[in-house]
Amino acid sequence: MSAPLVLLLSGDIPAVASAAVAGARLSDEEWAEIVPTMPVRARGFLRNRKDLGPHTRRALSVWSSADFVLPLPAISSDKQMQNGVQIRDIVERIERLRTERQSTPVADISSAMDHFNELLTPVTEIRFETDENGTVSWIEGAPSGAVVGVDIAEPAFDEGPGPDAYGAAAFRQRMPLENARMRLCGAPSVAGDWRINASPFFDPVSGRFNGYRGIFRRPTVAESALLPTAAQQSSEHIQQLVHELRTPLGAIIGFSEIIEQQLFGPVTEDYRQLARNILNDAERLLAGFDDLTTAAKIEAGNFFAEPGATDCDWLTVRLADRLRGLSDLLQVTLNLVHAHPVRPFAVEKELAERIFSRLLSAVIIGCEPHEVLDGRFRTEPGVNATNRFVLTLPRKLLEMDEAELFGSGPAALDDSTEAPLLGLGFSLRLVRSLAKNVGGDLRFYNEALILSLPATNDGRTGIRDEERE
Repeated sequence: MSAPLVLLLSGDIPAVASAAVAGARLSDEEWAEIVPTMPVRARGFLRNRKDLGPHTRRALSVWSSADFVLPLPAISSDKQMQNGVQIRDIVERIERLRTERQSTPVADISSAMDHFNELLTPVTEIRFETDENGTVSWIEGAPSGAVVGVDIAEPAFDEGPGPDAYGAAAFRQRMPLENARMRLCGAPSVAGDWRINASPFFDPVSGRFNGYRGIFRRPTVAESALLPTAAQQSSEHIQQLVHELRTPLGAIIGFSEIIEQQLFGPVTEDYRQLARNILNDAERLLAGFDDLTTAAKIEAGNFFAEPGATDCDWLTVRLADRLRGLSDLLQVTLNLVHAHPVRPFAVEKELAERIFSRLLSAVIIGCEPHEVLDGRFRTEPGVNATNRFVLTLPRKLLEMDEAELFGSGPAALDDSTEAPLLGLGFSLRLVRSLAKNVGGDLRFYNEALILSLPATNDGRTGIRDEERE
């Protein structure tokens, strides 16, 4: 603890001042330097320490005459005596000073208890402001010591406070923060998961970036990527359970492939078809386990996307090949159209394919036979270029609002390997969480789902409005 900080805390309530003076580890010279500017009560706390050096003791002795002097009352002319005041007046002043000092700790303890109760009272919303470095410098709605000093510019590390990767990326690019994840630690009233909604503000004269203003709020149930259960388990338990289920599932997949490919000898077609069906079901379970593990990592703040880029043409070909079996089975036509040229996604290939395949397969499952789904890619250029994918919704899903689409209600499932194992709501929430993790989002607007992902910045300022399939 530095000398200026000790000096600042010594002027706080007695409980804080006493703890600060008793616990500080300053050199003899540093104590002697701040003694003249310390409050009288703090100097009294300092005199109780047994490890004071000669310079500190000398400084305290200089101020002892001021610290222990009794204020002289006004003496009326009829009570003036040769020795100045009567002994009776001195005794009364001593008694009055003793009474005042005895009553002060009671008020201080009451103030400390109020402060302690404030730290225990749950808080659901906090207004805040940061400096240009992302450090929270002002709050309203919670104890200041619990939040002031927290950094929103760097992702949370281990169990410490901080935003997710999306929030940190948005801060670096001076973009508005929309429902970014945030974790606060410390006092029970603020500890836990939060969401950030904030906007950057700039100096009106110079245009210099000055920080962010906004609110922290507690997340709603619909914003959770995991389905709520009666006995809510931690993400670590879920990941451990999935890990234990993968072992027997891997064995099932291995033996099914051996039979289906006749690696140990000829097998009848009936057994091969049975093994093929088992293999498809096992792969569908494995895909569901992957989604559940990813959702658990996202909720725990342990999911970090690798950097990379994905070409739109490559992505559309991959999606067409991957979803052809599901669309043929349900007799659904999928048209993927994009304005030319569309910039590459600033997302690693495997993650980009996973995001779009989960989104499209979940919506295809909700289609009636012979329906047509249109998906359009478009780049919105600028300093922070964004690729948007607008997907029309089938008739059955158009009857639902956003809360129902992203909710945890029952959804139609299919026996295909591409069907979302955990339901429509889970799949859409997972896609939204993955998109937010890389600086994007998934929204329901104007009878369509709009997926936004960051695009690579290649220096171009516009695109031609030319579409091709």
